Amino acid sequence: EETAGYKGYGLGMFVEILSSVLSGAAIGPDVQSWSVTRDGAINYGHCFIVIDPKRYVPGFEVRLGDYLEKMRSLKGRVMVAGDPEKKFEKDAAENGVLLHESVATTMKSLAGRFGVEPPPEFKSLDASKSKGSLYSS
Repeated sequence: EETAGYKGYGLGMFVEILSSVLSGAAIGPDVQSWSVTRDGAINYGHCFIVIDPKRYVPGFEVRLGDYLEKMRSLKGRVMVAGDPEKKFEKDAAENGVLLHESVATTMKSLAGRFGVEPPPEFKSLDASKSKGSLYSS
């Protein structure tokens, strides 16, 4: 199936069963959105599973590396977990980290509060326009 259909949906349900049903947390549409205007506690659940691949098959790291390279070499734009982050990290190392103006302004304000010299790139920012709280409008 083109978009995984019932199998993908089933996999998503399996994850929710492990992390929400099993832990007693909110389930499905009862899970509140991640926002400061939510009604009450979030009630998210978690499930952590630890697997030691060395207990299953020798050479796991090599086999995994081969598998990931095969996936990345498929036609189309195939990425695996971590690829977008590696691309962003490389770009940040070459070009610097892009900050939203409000974040940079808040950082300049915090630098002043703690007696730390802000980067020269922050010189033109008005630290008085910094929000007092992440949750204020």
